[in-house]
Amino acid sequence: MPHAHGVDLAHIERGSGPVVLFIHETATGAAIWLPLTDALGDGTRSISYDRRGWGASAAPQAYSRTTIEEQSEDAAALLESLGVERALVCGAGLGAVAALDLMLRRPAMVSAAILIEPPLFAFVPEATEGLSADRLAIEEAIRGGGPDAAMDLYLAGGLPYLGAGAERIPAEVCEAARARPGTLFAELGAVPAWSLQPTALRAVEAPSRVVLSASSPPPLRAAAAGLCERLSRSQALEVEGDGLPHTSAAPALANLISSHADGWISTK
Repeated sequence: MPHAHGVDLAHIERGSGPVVLFIHETATGAAIWLPLTDALGDGTRSISYDRRGWGASAAPQAYSRTTIEEQSEDAAALLESLGVERALVCGAGLGAVAALDLMLRRPAMVSAAILIEPPLFAFVPEATEGLSADRLAIEEAIRGGGPDAAMDLYLAGGLPYLGAGAERIPAEVCEAARARPGTLFAELGAVPAWSLQPTALRAVEAPSRVVLSASSPPPLRAAAAGLCERLSRSQALEVEGDGLPHTSAAPALANLISSHADGWISTK
């Protein structure tokens, strides 16, 4: 099992050819990508992994906080351990922000990026009150039923900003997350605390697509629009389906990934 910065990271690898690294959102795991990696088939070397504290991956003792930089460094360490110098990186939720951070800080490692519903609410002024309300709701849930109640609230869609769209996570995927409420709490502050760098966003050379679906909540739509306005060589893409883009529209995303080398990757 690959080792990254003090933790062992469980991963799934299939196929051969161009490398695509998949970084999942909060409260899921590598299994969330199975519809997409199945749609890609064996002509792509697909690498998906359980981020620290989720699934079969380890977490440090007293794991109470993480950062976006820590998450992207885990991704970089995984690629290095597998002998991969450069990959298309596809992330969802917090994983999309980690992919963006990797693109900013380790540009040589990222040929292109697919950023699915990145929750960058720093671009959404009205999100400040929503985030505060979500934090209060978490505190009330913990007082009433402990950490498990807070996890239930998250997965039920009861946190419109900190857990925007989480109710669409397939039951069979999020069930395993219920045993890891501590990891949820470690991650909730990571994206709001991430230091956005407008100048660096404008200087990015790798092309990217910011992906939404028909079911993407309004806060995520506003965040995606804000990112596309600032991120060089980025375009928005909306796919069909009522679920998460990478589960309900896996064939469309597989086509996008398969065509990047001679298609959208050259977009100015």
